[in-house]
Amino acid sequence: MAGDEDLKSMLGEPHAAIRRMVMPFLISIIVVQINVFTDTFWVSGLGIGAVSGMTTAVPINGVFSNIAVGLSVGAVATMAYRLGAGDRDGASRLAGNAILTGVLLSILASLIIVLLLDPLVDFMGAGDVREEVFDYTLPMIMMSPFVVLNTVFGGLLRAEGNAKRSTAVQMSAAVFNMALDPLLIYGLGMGLMGAGLATALSSCFGLALAAHWYLRGRTAVPIRRGDLALGKDVGKELMTVAGPRTLEGLVMSVTVLFQRVFIIIASGTPGVSLFNVPFRYVNLSMCPSEATGMAMVPVAAAAYGQKDLAKMKSAMMYAFKLSLGFAAVLTVVLFALSGPLISLFMWDPSMDEWRDAFMWNMAMYSVILPFFSVQTMGSSFLQAMKRSKRPMEVTMIVGFVRLGLFWAASAYDYRAITYALIASYVISALLMIIMARHEFKVIEKKAAASGA
Repeated sequence: MAGDEDLKSMLGEPHAAIRRMVMPFLISIIVVQINVFTDTFWVSGLGIGAVSGMTTAVPINGVFSNIAVGLSVGAVATMAYRLGAGDRDGASRLAGNAILTGVLLSILASLIIVLLLDPLVDFMGAGDVREEVFDYTLPMIMMSPFVVLNTVFGGLLRAEGNAKRSTAVQMSAAVFNMALDPLLIYGLGMGLMGAGLATALSSCFGLALAAHWYLRGRTAVPIRRGDLALGKDVGKELMTVAGPRTLEGLVMSVTVLFQRVFIIIASGTPGVSLFNVPFRYVNLSMCPSEATGMAMVPVAAAAYGQKDLAKMKSAMMYAFKLSLGFAAVLTVVLFALSGPLISLFMWDPSMDEWRDAFMWNMAMYSVILPFFSVQTMGSSFLQAMKRSKRPMEVTMIVGFVRLGLFWAASAYDYRAITYALIASYVISALLMIIMARHEFKVIEKKAAASGA
């Protein structure tokens, strides 16, 4: 069957399997982040108001990405586990369940956002960029099922070890978006709404590519018409991982929404751009750690399905060392080049008065990378063990702590807010890795007891 070679590799030697998948995933994530840069670059030509409106809309539109990522992660962990146990039929039913669930949840989320969008803008104190937030968000609401399914299909391909095709889905959408941005924003004079529409339309392109492979039977795990159902057994299994991961993402989005209130108190609505624009580079520098975690989860989950805990642990430790090494190098690079890098977004005159603040934040953010690496690996370990409730619990704890720190920092200035953000990453990294170590020891004890 098509795709069996990738599946065989995923079920084989763990270090080689991770290395084989890391580079395609890394390329995919980098292209996606470059796409984010491109969005910001073109929108920054519309002025500080447009940039603030776009960045203010991030936690609102994040609802769709949280649903998509949650279902994607759930599919990867559960399908890879089933494939490790030799159950392809169960993996197919899990895939179909993930697709249908994605459609239903995206429609529900769109309806909720339509009802709450105006009050949310008021709550964040961003009334002066209300129109910009609406313009950027509307296309995402209208086309949310396509936005969600693009990511879900990428996860389905990753679950069977098909890193190249999973990468192609994400890359094609990102490249298409980069081509559409200047055309819609400036060529057709759509402004900020053009940026949102470009993002939504690009998802359709990546989704069509993935659907083509499934319809032609070019995947190791087929999706039959009968699999597109909300089966109780597989639905419960999928949501055991996807539910907490989605909730974790939603908690993060709510935290970001609340923290924007404190950012605006400290530095006005331009402060939202002050924090989000430099963080574009941090997100780009996080790509190697994210790619390593993406590669490790299906390999470790498959080993778990094979009941080979030594192989599972080997995969997790190898990924941890690889991720931390990437983070250490990029921390130095980001700090050293912070000035030249941030200048790329300073081409509109309205940004000039904030130049020094942007550069300072850029340099300080580099400290976050090693802690993000540890946090990501801890979360990925737990996903591979199908223990997604644990990262959710850590995220909720850290969310409350971060908001408390931001509340205290808002009495000062943007520098205090930045210090509060860094402190929250340190706390999250420590809690996540401690939790992951604890859960793996629990699994080892259960395996030893059943073997006895």
